[in-house]
Amino acid sequence: MEKTFAVSKYLSAVKKLITSQIPPIWVNGVITQITERGRMVYLSIAEFPENDVKPVAKLDLYMFAGEYAQMLSLLRELPTPFVLKEQLKVNLFVEADFYIGSGKFQCHVKNIDPNFTIGELAKTKQAILQRLEKEGLLNRNKALPFAKLPFKVGLITGETTAAFKDFTTTLANSGFAFEVIPSYAKMQGNETESTVLAALAELSKIPDLDVVCIVRGGGSKTDLNYFDSEALCRAIALFPVPVLTGIGHQIDESLVDKVSFRSCITPTDSAKFLVSRAEEAKRSLQEILLQIAAASQQKLSRSKDRLHRTETRISILFGKRLATERQKLSAIIRDIARAPERTLEREREKLRRDVEGLKFGVQKIIALQKAKFELVEAKVQSNDPKRILARGYTYTTGKNGLVKSAASVQSGEELLMHFADGNVSVVAK
Repeated sequence: MEKTFAVSKYLSAVKKLITSQIPPIWVNGVITQITERGRMVYLSIAEFPENDVKPVAKLDLYMFAGEYAQMLSLLRELPTPFVLKEQLKVNLFVEADFYIGSGKFQCHVKNIDPNFTIGELAKTKQAILQRLEKEGLLNRNKALPFAKLPFKVGLITGETTAAFKDFTTTLANSGFAFEVIPSYAKMQGNETESTVLAALAELSKIPDLDVVCIVRGGGSKTDLNYFDSEALCRAIALFPVPVLTGIGHQIDESLVDKVSFRSCITPTDSAKFLVSRAEEAKRSLQEILLQIAAASQQKLSRSKDRLHRTETRISILFGKRLATERQKLSAIIRDIARAPERTLEREREKLRRDVEGLKFGVQKIIALQKAKFELVEAKVQSNDPKRILARGYTYTTGKNGLVKSAASVQSGEELLMHFADGNVSVVAK
């Protein structure tokens, strides 16, 4: 039978071989995991092809908690500090190791090259800026119109923080009626991006919002790394109202500062900017009111002058019209004074004519009626049957009276023919 080994002895031999044959070396990759567990900190870095999210290689690492804390302290004290987080590209000095308990190959992190990561961060920020500029997003929020009275304010900050108090107190003490609508988020750590994005989404639903302020209080410079997020930059650039930021230090600028409408140093400075806008609008309004008052005074003065001139013209015209009307009235009075005499004369003349008419009218009426009577009498006499018979005419009567036609006479009927000088009896045949 061939020689056999216990698992522990075999793995111990593997560890001895690995640690003796593989020298410590610098290895770079993207951090995919950081887990703190008691006295140990476990990390993983991976290599990714360009424009691909699937790694081609992965390396498990570990550090002792004390070593990890010392490394973080070193990174915070750098002129350009940063924090170790997932998706960050690092260059680590590692020592090959093998964990016998699980038969797992892993490396012990001994050091980090901060210049490598700072360079990578700078390249990443520059690449993000270039993409935003190419898409026209770098100055999009800056181009939005800013309300003259930005009284309805959306506020993104940590809940019950000094930043919240400083911001709201400054607005409250301004004397203006600001309405602050808070939406709370984490302003440091890995949850910064997701919570700020959620807060922006919540505030985008508020109608008639004038401005959004993203502020945080004091903190380490490394916390600014969380505001270099491309997703945050895009959300701010595309937000429908101006976004102010008050998250950085005086000499430091994050990517969200670059895409915001205005970058302020502190929460108080952000609030002061809003107050200054309101004061500017107030001054403008006061100037307009003064201009309106001056213009109104000038117009009132001109109107008074026109009114005085009009009053003078009316007075003159009224005097002339009054004189004219008085003349007309005098003429009417004279006419009225003479009217009864003229009327009485007309009535007297009419009465004389009526009396004269009565005197001679009756005779004329009688003569006229007499002439009419004589005419009728002449007509009657001219139609007298005796006169007609005297002219040679006759008329015949029968048993039924005057005979008007031969058809009305029966044969053998006795008829009487009347002449002017007598009557003759005849028998009809």
